[in-house]
Amino acid sequence: MSAPAMWVALCVFALVMIVLGYLGHRGTTSTMEDFVLGSRKLGMLPAFFTVTATLFSAFSYFGIIGQYYSSGLGAWIQVATTAAVGPILYFAGTRIWLVAKKYGFVNVTEYLSDRYKSPAVGLVAGLIMIAALVPYMGAQFRGSGLTLEAVTGGGIPFWAGAVFLAVVVTLYVMSGGFRSVVWTDVIQGALMYVLLIVAMVLLLVTTKGSVGDLMQAVEDERAGLLSNPGADGTFGLPYLISVLVIFAAAHFTMPQLQQRWMAARSHRTLKFTALSLPVGTAIIYMCGFYIAMVGVVQRPNLETPEAIYPTLIADVMPQWLLVIAILAIIAATGSTANSIVLTLSSIVANEYYRPLVAKRDTNRSHDKLVTTVTRVMLPILVAGGLLVAFYGPATIIEIIVAITWPAVFLIFPTLFAGLYWRRATAVAAVASMVVSEVLFLSLHLGWLPIDLAGWHPAIPAGILGVLVLVVGSLVTAPPPQEHLDRHFAMFDPAEPQPTNA
Repeated sequence: MSAPAMWVALCVFALVMIVLGYLGHRGTTSTMEDFVLGSRKLGMLPAFFTVTATLFSAFSYFGIIGQYYSSGLGAWIQVATTAAVGPILYFAGTRIWLVAKKYGFVNVTEYLSDRYKSPAVGLVAGLIMIAALVPYMGAQFRGSGLTLEAVTGGGIPFWAGAVFLAVVVTLYVMSGGFRSVVWTDVIQGALMYVLLIVAMVLLLVTTKGSVGDLMQAVEDERAGLLSNPGADGTFGLPYLISVLVIFAAAHFTMPQLQQRWMAARSHRTLKFTALSLPVGTAIIYMCGFYIAMVGVVQRPNLETPEAIYPTLIADVMPQWLLVIAILAIIAATGSTANSIVLTLSSIVANEYYRPLVAKRDTNRSHDKLVTTVTRVMLPILVAGGLLVAFYGPATIIEIIVAITWPAVFLIFPTLFAGLYWRRATAVAAVASMVVSEVLFLSLHLGWLPIDLAGWHPAIPAGILGVLVLVVGSLVTAPPPQEHLDRHFAMFDPAEPQPTNA
């Protein structure tokens, strides 16, 4: 595809996104609750699309398909993680939704600071989330750059594709906040599903014979790709268990997803999301699998596995459909980037700026100013994501599996204990997060040369974090009982009433 034609399509896409941002702006007030959560009016269908669009995007087009292409069938384990997160979302998500709605929390770090009666808990969790999610945002910009460079044969260079998406996302999120994010996510999420299914069908049609014949051709081309541990030995049992545990817990802990739980209009929205998320995930992974297998047969020696999707669709789609498919990829990468940057901006404003101008008990009298700071932080964080896109890890899957999800996973014990265990203390929570993250980095970077026998470094780090949290809580003082009642009394079973003899 020619670069000028692609630029015309991109300008149309940018105009549509910016108009949606403006429409979102017209209904947005100056309060943090409205700008960050859309006044907690998120319905069932928008919730499904905004959650799935936030979760997948560049991961679905590049990471998943590239991992299938290079490593094999074991990538399906990540479908099981969303099935596992369903019960967590339904039960624990209901708790945090009720508490956040009652006390006006707009992000998970604000909840943690209040639950543990210590701003240090939210500050530490916020720092970890920023450090973990800015690279994740950068992965989306990288996906945009890879796509446009691949389909235009280098006519649109990688850097231009990445910067384009970063600028568009910044403009429409600054304008309309959460409403703009959700409206664009619904469109982007629907396009993601439709175009992945269409691409899968078109590519399967181009193969000779049945699906069984395709699988045999894959096995002939690259033995072991259709069984565990895969062609390159990635998917051994310890790794599969590691991914299942890490992804399931991190799904619930991700701050951009927590904001969607908090924004839900009703408990029905949470229930619907918990039930539909595994189904939506399975569809994406099924499409990704067949697309990757066609790629193994038709393009067996591709140097950049994560470029297999745009490379293949450029061969089989008519020009008009190819343009839509490419715009769907750009839109999908934007759907994750927009959620991340809005969430991180609200964390910075709430946890690091608000305490400088007002105490927590001022009933949010400085909301307008804090909302302004949230908007100001958007381009700053986006710039950080661009730096990762240009100079960070070589693959999107490396960013996600090696950095983002493990780092967020290690906050899960603090969050889960905060929801269910009155005895959990602030000192223990901070120690748990810090110690586990340090151990994870030490193992991941090779500072501790220990053979983990195939286990992900976040697993031993998580076990240590749980031990530190439990032991530390038992030897340090919890918050006052009356403060804990703010978070637990509504869930405690009613005491039996005395009866007259």
